[in-house]
Amino acid sequence: MRDTIDFGIDLGTTNSAIAVLDDGAVSVLKNNLQMDYTPSAVWCRRRGVIEVGAGARRRLEDDPDSVQVEFKQSMGLPDARREFPKAGVSMTPVELSAEVLRSLRGSVAPREMPDAAVITVPAAFLLNQTEATQEAAKLAGFTGNCPLLQEPTAAAFAFGFQNESKGAHWMVFDFGGGTFDSAVVSTAEGELSVLHHAGDTHLGGRNIDHAVLDQVLAPEVVRQLGLTDFRRDNPRWRRNFVRLRSTAETAKIQLSQAEQTQVLLDLDRGDGQEEMFEYTLRREEVDQVARPFYLRAVQLCRTALESANLRPADIDRLLLVGGPTLAPGLRELLADPSAGLGIPLDHSQDPSTVVARGAAAYAGTVARPRTVRPAKRGEYSLELSYPATTSLPSVPVSGRCSTDGSAGWARFRIALSAPQRQPVYRTSEVSLSADGTFTVDTVLDELSTNRFEIELLDPAGTRVPVRPDSLTITHQLNEMMGQTVVNTVGLTEADGSFTPMLMKNAPLPAAKRQTFFTTATLLRGNTSSVIRIPVAEGERRRGERNQQVGVIEIRAKDVRFDLPRGSEVVMTFEMDDSRQVSVVAEVPLLDNEFEAVIDLKQQQVPDPQTLRRLLNELEARHEQVRTQVEGTRSDRARGLLNRLDEQGSVAAVRDEVRSGGADEGAAVAAERRMRDVQADLDDIEAELRVPEVLERLRDQIEHCRELVDRVGADEDRTELAGIERRYAAIAESPDVEAGERLSDRVLDLQVLLLRRDGSLDLEVFNALRAARDTMSDPARARELIREGEHVVATSNWAALPDVNRRLRRLLPDDRPGQPGGGILRGERE
Repeated sequence: MRDTIDFGIDLGTTNSAIAVLDDGAVSVLKNNLQMDYTPSAVWCRRRGVIEVGAGARRRLEDDPDSVQVEFKQSMGLPDARREFPKAGVSMTPVELSAEVLRSLRGSVAPREMPDAAVITVPAAFLLNQTEATQEAAKLAGFTGNCPLLQEPTAAAFAFGFQNESKGAHWMVFDFGGGTFDSAVVSTAEGELSVLHHAGDTHLGGRNIDHAVLDQVLAPEVVRQLGLTDFRRDNPRWRRNFVRLRSTAETAKIQLSQAEQTQVLLDLDRGDGQEEMFEYTLRREEVDQVARPFYLRAVQLCRTALESANLRPADIDRLLLVGGPTLAPGLRELLADPSAGLGIPLDHSQDPSTVVARGAAAYAGTVARPRTVRPAKRGEYSLELSYPATTSLPSVPVSGRCSTDGSAGWARFRIALSAPQRQPVYRTSEVSLSADGTFTVDTVLDELSTNRFEIELLDPAGTRVPVRPDSLTITHQLNEMMGQTVVNTVGLTEADGSFTPMLMKNAPLPAAKRQTFFTTATLLRGNTSSVIRIPVAEGERRRGERNQQVGVIEIRAKDVRFDLPRGSEVVMTFEMDDSRQVSVVAEVPLLDNEFEAVIDLKQQQVPDPQTLRRLLNELEARHEQVRTQVEGTRSDRARGLLNRLDEQGSVAAVRDEVRSGGADEGAAVAAERRMRDVQADLDDIEAELRVPEVLERLRDQIEHCRELVDRVGADEDRTELAGIERRYAAIAESPDVEAGERLSDRVLDLQVLLLRRDGSLDLEVFNALRAARDTMSDPARARELIREGEHVVATSNWAALPDVNRRLRRLLPDDRPGQPGGGILRGERE
């Protein structure tokens, strides 16, 4: 019986693999075809008959309707199904992934059949996708705990768990078949930890294959064979594109070793007749169409480095993972310090199996549940505490001995022995305490799995049976630190901003508690009144650019009395080691708590019509922003736009939208990538607003200066001096968000001084009068404004605050809570 999980699985988009840790060494387990990896392909031509792996992949060209591939892209989508029409069967991505996992698990038999394994997922996988992976593991027959490990973390561990590099920084560059991950890794004092990561769950070799198809091969097919409307999304030509895709993928792999290769295959002319298509594909053609995808991956690496406060020059090695990293063009780009990263490349590990190896190495650190059977009379049981793995040369083993009945434990002794070692090793005998506890220090055989027999000696010195009777401790040069939060989880506030609560890369378990305030009134008698707090996952500043994963609703029927605007709501976010999230909103005024409904199955596959509409909106905005940038002198805005265009982000969205009608994974990728591009355009527009924000700040500060000179105290002058210093810093390194926050801070000081000056109520009235067109009752607003104007004309200042209060009630933000949108605001610095 193993003490640790020991098995690791790389569940890949294109290929999958399983590895095991035995006696301190990792080995990849071959499948029944004696291959190190199994293609992630499922063939089903007849109900009840399923084939997984290379055989299924080979059937793709001749029987494409009965083969499913790349279903990993659709994990976490409850309405996604893949059809096998000839068998009359449909399967979800989870069920298809389970078939692959079941096949890999069968590779271990007949030696043993593991009930648990560490399974890898892309670093950028969202909560719904990780939950789907766990579900697939259960369907595959794994009954034990199957921890999930980020793919770049697994790769880093494969490179580092028995590597003597100390005090080094590495970067993982994991370019897989369908996903890309990068991670910044630190190795120090025997600890290997991930400092930061960035990735894209829809960036990989499949993007390059599609680009080669659409930009090189398809146009040549049209030129040679004269086929009409020859597009990848046209069902009429599906079989041709399946064949072309398979041939293109093979040719791409061959171009890793050659400058050119021959594409030769029969294609259907559309009338049942076939004609030979022949083309010489050159490496430079593939590099050219692949360059935008390479650059997008490089930018993700730079993002991870910036988040870790490091530069490429600080990284000792770039660890290459994934089949596409074999391409010479990609390696040349990565070695270029200008276009790429300029970090020394390390391709010492097999890129196709390194993730599985790392998962197995990590699995050796995860202890299996230890069940302690109650001791019967005359039997002895142990509760043990010791590390499953360590980088230390010696460690203590602690425990407590128990039996049914009484025992004079102080006269018992215990020792650990390793008879298989040369020379034979045995610890010194240690006497138990009166309560049966003990601690034994052990010396480990380095870089191996140390198995110790437990020797319990009774008062007569006789060895007595004990359960468990052995334990294992694996020595490694580097210990993997614990799991972290994969993506930031937070809430969307009333102004649309995203407030992070559980930060990306924070150690698990993680928790945060923060107070917010309602921006709408909840009326108990209004049945449609509701306070809705969206919970989202992602790294973007605007909530709508992230993936919503849940919502908290406080409805009128849930409260005993009205909840006024400005009421406190204390939000508590928690995530455990298995990434299960709980979110609770506590409303002190109501003395009640409301729990979020985290619905990880709510994301649906967007329909093609919606995608086309969103694409049209995105392209129009992209052109509008381009026009704005061309009319400005902002070098930073121009640089951000050039980077967006250089990476081909809008073109990539267009390609995914075109494929989305027949591929639900592409449809989801299109929707997610559109959010990302919209967020990039947000950043560009923010840069364009820099002059406006700085000008507003200058005017506000000048007004404050006049007020401070007239009615300010010493603390006001100190506050203003701090504001002016902060303004100078923002003007030197423009930051729109920092400018907006400083503007709020200046406004607070203005309000304080205006109150002291006695002119605040007049300023508020003038602002409300300017906002009359936005008010809910225009006639009532005009009546109140006339009343206020009369108050001002007669200098009846005592009556003006009451007029302002009644006008404020007509503002949209002061209406009772309505369905939709965030209604909380947090305190700003």
